[in-house]
Amino acid sequence: MKIRSNAMSMNTLRHSDNNLKNVKSSISKLSSGTRINSAADGPADLIASERLRGQIAGLKQAHSNNDSAIAMFQTAEGALSEFSNILITLKQLSVHAANEAVNDESMVEADQHEVDDLLETLDRIVETAMFNGKHLLDGSLGTNGATVGDNLRFVSAETVTKASPVEGYEVDISQVGTQAFKKGSVPLTVDNIGSGVRILLNEGGQNVEIDTRSGIVNKNIEEILSNHRRDPLRFPAEQASADIRGIVMHAIKEGIKSTGLALEAFETPDKTFYLRHKEFGEDYTFSVTTNLPGLLTRQANIAELAEPGIDVAGRIGGQAARGKGQYLTAIHGGSPAKGITIQYDRTIGLKEVPIKNELGEFIGLEFVEESQEEIVGSHENPIIEGYVHLSQQTKNVNLGPKPGMESSFSLKSIRTNNLGMGVENESEFKSLYDIDLTNKQGANDAGRIIDKAVDEITIYRGRIGAFQKNAVESNL
Repeated sequence: MKIRSNAMSMNTLRHSDNNLKNVKSSISKLSSGTRINSAADGPADLIASERLRGQIAGLKQAHSNNDSAIAMFQTAEGALSEFSNILITLKQLSVHAANEAVNDESMVEADQHEVDDLLETLDRIVETAMFNGKHLLDGSLGTNGATVGDNLRFVSAETVTKASPVEGYEVDISQVGTQAFKKGSVPLTVDNIGSGVRILLNEGGQNVEIDTRSGIVNKNIEEILSNHRRDPLRFPAEQASADIRGIVMHAIKEGIKSTGLALEAFETPDKTFYLRHKEFGEDYTFSVTTNLPGLLTRQANIAELAEPGIDVAGRIGGQAARGKGQYLTAIHGGSPAKGITIQYDRTIGLKEVPIKNELGEFIGLEFVEESQEEIVGSHENPIIEGYVHLSQQTKNVNLGPKPGMESSFSLKSIRTNNLGMGVENESEFKSLYDIDLTNKQGANDAGRIIDKAVDEITIYRGRIGAFQKNAVESNL
C-alpha cells in the first residue's frame, strides 16, 4: 500500500524498468552484433536492414552460382581440349594413309584400326563428360534437331528458338541455291585450236594462267595434231579433238588445284567447257579471259564475269526465312521457328530430253538443265520439301541476385556423326563417323572432313570461352 501510493517510489520503479529494458536491448545488440533486432528498434531501419540482408544473401549465392558455372565450363573445356588433340591425331593419320607410294595394305589397315579406336574414344568422351550428374557434350543441355525430307539437313538453332510441334516445322523451298558459273558455247576441236589456247582465271584475288602454247602441254597437243594431219583415218578428228580437250581440261584442273582457287572445271555432254564456283550463292564469283571466242567467253582477250549464283529461298514454319548459299535461316520475329538454320543441298542438274524430227520420230537425246519449278514447284503449286524437328533443352545460367539476371547457353552434341557434315567428297562420307582411310581418295576426303571438324570444335571452344569470360567471370 505504501509503494502503490508513494509517487516517488512509483517513478523510481518506472525508471528502473526502463533502464532494465535498455540494458536488455544493449545486451541483445552486443550479443547479435546488429543494431536492429526487432521492429521496435526502428521500423524504417528494419526495412532497409532486411532489404540489405536479402541482397547480401542473394549476392553471396550468385557468386557461388557463378563459381559453379565456371567449374562446369572448365569441365567442358577440358573434355574439348582432349577432343581437339585426338582430331589432330586423326589428321596426321589421314595424311599418312594418303602416301600410297610408300604405304602397303597392312600399314593402311593399321591406320584405319587406329582411326576406329580414336573415333570410339571421341564418342566415349562425349558420354563421360559430366558435371553434377549432367552430360555436357551429348546435346542434352542444348538444341537438337533433325530433318525429314530429301536433301535437307539441320544445322543449328538459337537458344530462343521454340521446340517444334509434333509434326515439326514445315520447310518449303521456293528457289534452289546455285553456284556462279561460266559455260562455253563452242567445243575445242582440231579445227579451232589454232596455235593454242590461253585461259586466265581470277577468283578471290588470285590468278592462274593456263597456256597450251608452250611446255609439255603444247608438245602433247602438237603430237596429236601432227598424227591427225598425217593420217586422218587412223587418227580421226573426233578422237583427236576429244584427246586435246582432255589435255586442256587436265591443265585447267591442275592450275586451279596448284593455286587453291575455289573453282571446279569439267567437260559437259555437249563437249563444251564448264567452270563453276565451289561455293553457293550470290556472294561468290570469278572471271575468265580466253583467246578463243566461245571457248569460255563471248569475246577474245576480254575478261568476263561468271553468271552469278543465287541464294536458296523459302519458308520455315510458314514464315519468311533468309537464304545464304544453301543455308536457310528462319528470321520472322513472330515465328517460334526463328533462329533455325537448315541446309538444302539439292542442285540443278541435267536431264535427258528426246529429240524428234519433223515426223515426230525419235532421232536422239539432248541434255537440258532442270528448271527451278521442276525441283521446288511454283507459287501456285508448291512442293513441301520436308519438316524440321527441334528439341530445345537450353538452360539458363544465373548471373545475379535479381530475377531476370540470367543468360541462356546451349551445349550442343559433338558426337562424331554430328561433326564434319556437309563436305562434298567423292567417297560420300556424311560425317566424321564415316571416314575410311583404306584408299587414297578416302584418305584425302577424310582429311577435308577432319579439317572441318577441327574448325567446328575450335569455334565451339571459342564460344564457350567467350561466354565464360564475358558473361560469367565478369560478374565476379
